[in-house]
Amino acid sequence: MTVASGSEHTPHPDPARMGLSVGEGEEGAPVLWGHWDGRRLAAERIGVERILLAASPSGRRLPTVDTGRWSLALHRTQDGSVLRELDAQGTVPGHPGSTGEDRIHWDHDAAFVDEDTLIAGTSGCDARHGGARHWLVDARGMTLRGEISYPVPVSGPARPAGDGAWYTVSGDGALVRMWEPDRED
Repeated sequence: MTVASGSEHTPHPDPARMGLSVGEGEEGAPVLWGHWDGRRLAAERIGVERILLAASPSGRRLPTVDTGRWSLALHRTQDGSVLRELDAQGTVPGHPGSTGEDRIHWDHDAAFVDEDTLIAGTSGCDARHGGARHWLVDARGMTLRGEISYPVPVSGPARPAGDGAWYTVSGDGALVRMWEPDRED
């Protein structure tokens, strides 16, 4: 029941399950969650005007962002219900290079470090003011823990790499950097 001008798959720890964000251009952006039982593919909508970002390591929770990228939401995989939300505006501090007039919004990508920690970025709205910023989000309460301090400047969003790691791609696309949390924290 969709018509795609573009789509993005999101894997789940169980290979029989898969998420799909469908971009319908001006018509909408549903998120579908599918399950293959060996004979039949079943899919249900878990959001309208949302973009699926990742699946938690257990597969029990799914973060999405609305198409305006203002609100990060955490859904229960089982039924798609929204557990908690975190708005960028009013939560994330403005970029140090900003005049304070810019509206802050989340990126289209996020990564789980572990079951209770999500990395979400604001690189899209930060780009004109300097380096990208990525944020640790406590997925239990959808609260901002703080900004990630990288030893070198990064660009673009944080993308999941599995096993608690994430990666970033340089602005020119020539360099991929892998990251993992500081195990001493």
